[in-house]
Amino acid sequence: MNISLNGYGTGYVTLEAAEGLTEGVLAKISANHTAAAAGDGEAFIGPVLSVRDGLALCQLSGICTVAYTGGAPTLGYDMLAADASGGIKTTEAGGRTVLVTAVDSTAMTAEILL
Repeated sequence: MNISLNGYGTGYVTLEAAEGLTEGVLAKISANHTAAAAGDGEAFIGPVLSVRDGLALCQLSGICTVAYTGGAPTLGYDMLAADASGGIKTTEAGGRTVLVTAVDSTAMTAEILL
């Protein structure tokens, strides 16, 4: 049986987009009501789904699939931070704890619940 958690508890927010913010990276709050790309090792709010007319649509909750670098995240609760390429990496400090529901080591992606 195939299971899909897509759509579970999904929530979004529209924020001003900091200069240079692009779709597909992980975002952080950089100023009042403003999203910027999360830097290497920083905590993130979620993926940027769209950037248009100076605004960014960011996912704040629910299931999303993100690329990872380094070692694979651990299934269950794991502390993750943004990596230098717009995805995630495991960390021991400075990230955020999320629920990892699936890992694809071939594609180097993880399904996480924000």
